[in-house]
Amino acid sequence: MRPVPILLAVLALPLMAACNQVYTRQPLISEAHEGGDPEFRPGLWSITGYNEDCKADLRKPLRDWPDCAVGLEFRRGQLFLVSAHQRLFAQTLRFVAETQEGGAPILVQGHWQTAVLADPRAPEPKDTDNPFYGWTYYAVTPGTRADQSGRMMEAIMTVALCGPLPAAQPNRASPKVTARPFSGLTVVRDACQAKDLDAVRRALIISTGLEETHLLKWVRDDP
Repeated sequence: MRPVPILLAVLALPLMAACNQVYTRQPLISEAHEGGDPEFRPGLWSITGYNEDCKADLRKPLRDWPDCAVGLEFRRGQLFLVSAHQRLFAQTLRFVAETQEGGAPILVQGHWQTAVLADPRAPEPKDTDNPFYGWTYYAVTPGTRADQSGRMMEAIMTVALCGPLPAAQPNRASPKVTARPFSGLTVVRDACQAKDLDAVRRALIISTGLEETHLLKWVRDDP
């Protein structure tokens, strides 16, 4: 069987979906107020909402993964996408701890890397008015599992959405972006641009209620 190109699998990951997603043309989180590593345990992680359809068991060695399987690998502010055939540096991540209370959400800013976007199958248009070429935002809530050093081994990740999607109509294509963007957001094509960090935070809080959350689980130290 011919291997599935990892970019095609990437575009199917719920975490990376571009439609109805909040982005900015410039980063809102700079090194000056970065909160540091959120202490994900480095290594291979699984994400709900993708490999279920693939029927993949990421606990198995890579050589035993089906071609459709994709895992996440976190390494100190970097996100890699791992398949049976490739390991691709996908995003840089910046983290801001919103409060000092245990278990509080952590604001995450992601930015796609040129190695991914250089692929001719990368989405158009290739400018900064697009989540794939701008900066996108998530919230990470630590789970109950942690290792002996206190690093997370489980977390809930929420994607910042533009707003609720309109109800699908019979014999019509499903809407790709909301008709009612949250406060501080402006719809651009199939996504929306945030005015500032407060708009991003509001969108993340409301997006949790829209069930745009995914469970991340640490699998092992090395893919």
